[in-house]
Amino acid sequence: MKKIALLFLIFICLVSCQKTHDESFAGTDISSVHMDTSFKLRDFNGRTRTLEDFKGKVVVLFFGFTHCPDICPTTMTDLKKTMNLLKDKASGVQVIFITLDPARDTEDVLKKFIPTFNSSFLGLTGSESEIDKVTTQFKIFYKKVNDGSKAGYTIDHSAGLYVIDKNGSVKLHISNGEKPEDIASDLEKLI
Repeated sequence: MKKIALLFLIFICLVSCQKTHDESFAGTDISSVHMDTSFKLRDFNGRTRTLEDFKGKVVVLFFGFTHCPDICPTTMTDLKKTMNLLKDKASGVQVIFITLDPARDTEDVLKKFIPTFNSSFLGLTGSESEIDKVTTQFKIFYKKVNDGSKAGYTIDHSAGLYVIDKNGSVKLHISNGEKPEDIASDLEKLI
């Protein structure tokens, strides 16, 4: 009888400790980290936007710049593929690109660049101090680096995606280079 009771107790422990499929993500669950996700920036149509505007949708934030030679266009292409994989569920996701280069990434530049990936994607900009505030909140590293080009500089920056749930709370950090199939799987669980 003791062996049966012990086996039953072990079984209960194993079952209760096991994660369900819906609880596992390819990205890192950072929902326990307190993070100020508020922002007030302009979109490429000149409209002031806050995170509140997107309540009820899963929001994917990406910080980059339009003159980026590799990481930014690759990430945006991956997000385009992700939205295609989501099909009808893609309407429950809002991808937002926040520029790290407000001097060059004007509303007009963002308006030409961002929709080439997906017409639903938004590009946001603001003053340098507004961008600094948001990057500090999201722990984004970025720094102008003289590169000798015509523009005179490039920007070194951290890469990755922040996923905000439908209630406006930060949920996931997805590392740069994650496969669109895995990103889509994570987003689908939150839609």
